Amino acid sequence: MQENKTAPEQEKTAAGNTETAEKDEKLYSQAELDEKVNAECEKLKKKLAEAEKLSGMSEKERAEHKRSMREKELAEREAAVERRELIADAADILAEAGLPKQLAACLNYSGKEECGKSLAAVTKAFEEAVAAAVNTRLRGGTPKHVYNGAKDAFLDGLGV
Repeated sequence: MQENKTAPEQEKTAAGNTETAEKDEKLYSQAELDEKVNAECEKLKKKLAEAEKLSGMSEKERAEHKRSMREKELAEREAAVERRELIADAADILAEAGLPKQLAACLNYSGKEECGKSLAAVTKAFEEAVAAAVNTRLRGGTPKHVYNGAKDAFLDGLGV
């Protein structure tokens, strides 16, 4: 059976749904909207330029262009994977050496060799800094001279 709602009840329900919908929607400032619109415009301009470039090519040129684009994308993905692996390896090496993992942010991840060199340099610099700080703390102050011409009971007992 269908319920018969009065007009005020229907208005309340409709108003309640409107308020709920307004709470779910995010409000953007004009600057945020401009930024989003500009970003989308840039994407569309790039797609349009690419389409115009492809329209002027022959089938063979298009196939070659698509192949080179796929190779470029694959190389970027491989570089990203290698970078993630280097980051994970560096974090493991730092943890094994008993060094803070935060030092991984200071490393160069452009290649395996560069990462190894920067890891060695950061490790050496950190260990030297820790050693210097420990030596400074252990050194302490100079001992106070308490000998004021008074006789030292200990030294007197030794027969000195």
